[in-house]
Amino acid sequence: MEDTSYDAIVVGSGPGGASCATLLQKRGIRTLIVEKNDFVGGKMVSIEKDGYAYDLFPHGQVPMRGSQFEAIFDELGVRDEFEPALEPDDDRDIIKIAYRKRGWDEYRFTVQGQAMADPTPFFKLWDMDTEAEQKVLAFMTGLVTMPEEEIDRLDDLTMHEYLIEQDVPFELYSYLAFHANASLAEPIDLVSASEQVRIMRQMMLQGGGGQYKGGFGTLAKVMIREFEKNGGTMITNARVEKIVIENGAATGVVTAQGTFRAPIVVSSAGIQPTVLKLVGEEHFDRSYANYVKGLVPGWAFTSVRYFLDKPVMDVAMYVAYADESWIDMERFIRMKEGHIPDEVILFMVNHSFYDEKAAPPGKQVLVSGTICSPDPDAKEIEGLWKVMDKQMQRFFPEIWAATERREYAGPREISSLTRDAVLPGQGGECVGLGQVVGQCGRDKPSVTAPIRGLYYAGTDAGAAGMGTHQATLSGTEVARLVGHELRRRQKMQ
Repeated sequence: MEDTSYDAIVVGSGPGGASCATLLQKRGIRTLIVEKNDFVGGKMVSIEKDGYAYDLFPHGQVPMRGSQFEAIFDELGVRDEFEPALEPDDDRDIIKIAYRKRGWDEYRFTVQGQAMADPTPFFKLWDMDTEAEQKVLAFMTGLVTMPEEEIDRLDDLTMHEYLIEQDVPFELYSYLAFHANASLAEPIDLVSASEQVRIMRQMMLQGGGGQYKGGFGTLAKVMIREFEKNGGTMITNARVEKIVIENGAATGVVTAQGTFRAPIVVSSAGIQPTVLKLVGEEHFDRSYANYVKGLVPGWAFTSVRYFLDKPVMDVAMYVAYADESWIDMERFIRMKEGHIPDEVILFMVNHSFYDEKAAPPGKQVLVSGTICSPDPDAKEIEGLWKVMDKQMQRFFPEIWAATERREYAGPREISSLTRDAVLPGQGGECVGLGQVVGQCGRDKPSVTAPIRGLYYAGTDAGAAGMGTHQATLSGTEVARLVGHELRRRQKMQ
């Protein structure tokens, strides 16, 4: 490659890196993307194999209406290629929920539409009395109408503390504990109330659980295509070995394919891998390096992919939980000590519901997941796979009978494909840093590193919300800041 100098270099093509780089190039800033894999998208990767097309890991978009992807596609001029596979007001049965209350012998089931405007199916599922129903309605109404400044004041409360303060019925507490695991990959007694409340509001007002034709990876592919169409350069199979720091400023990156120079380096490799490995903590003030080391990672999702010899699942998603199956810190510690639970939460996506091309004719592919440790060497993963398979046989025997083969993945696979493990017990996070008290809202790490010209893009820094939406919000903000910084430097020359 002859050209080794750019205006900006972006490390990684996950949703944060891809959105940032694509917007920079669209705005006339010569940008290089350096990607360690031979595919794009990071954790948002979708694959096509043996006639199947599906996400490698389970995903669900929140919000569905007004996501940051939509704004990016608008700016790129490719709005017609923004193809949600589901609308927030879709009137079909979308979600099948299995729930077991403490003391019940068996799970009960209900089917729910996408909009979730009618809480009656939940009330029946939970077997609530009228007084409890009224408390739930009052709480949810207050949540929907809560002003943003009031949500901001919840940064320092865990969702557990907030719900105890609000005196909600246990059935609602149990559901939100499940939601903390399934949507934020966090325990209810650590997750920031402001973060979970904000995501719940988006689900109720803008829709949740969205998907895209071809899977989430299609979004990354379109962005990278437009990036290159607008003159951007991307190199793959090029792991960044070092971010170059000279005279207190970022000046480029070193890869196996050569050294590339730029006055701006944006890393979407994660704040901890960036600071502690790619840059090196010797370039940072000791207090900042210690701050980065102390940041709490999110939890991981371990998944099982089921390939069926006939279409069986007729809704978009299955979820299953019990009062004893969601994981808080006490249960997490027990699991880490080797006590594999008898039941786990189960979240499963039917790609064929969203896209008729997701599987060969007459077949189906399902991607399921449950919460687990982010440790690539976690000992409980195989035990969780066994529990997931056991629950599949119990809840959905028709799926189990139609399964031709299964594929298993966990934090080890996530880390090897995406985020390098640089601290003990970390690397396999399903998004990045934990959305926990002390790391959300005003306490969210800044996208601007304390080294001139170095930025972080992705779920670790600068934005709020769920998963891919949060990452693209961060990438968009970094693109704005980088443009401002380069204009400022030009004026000073």
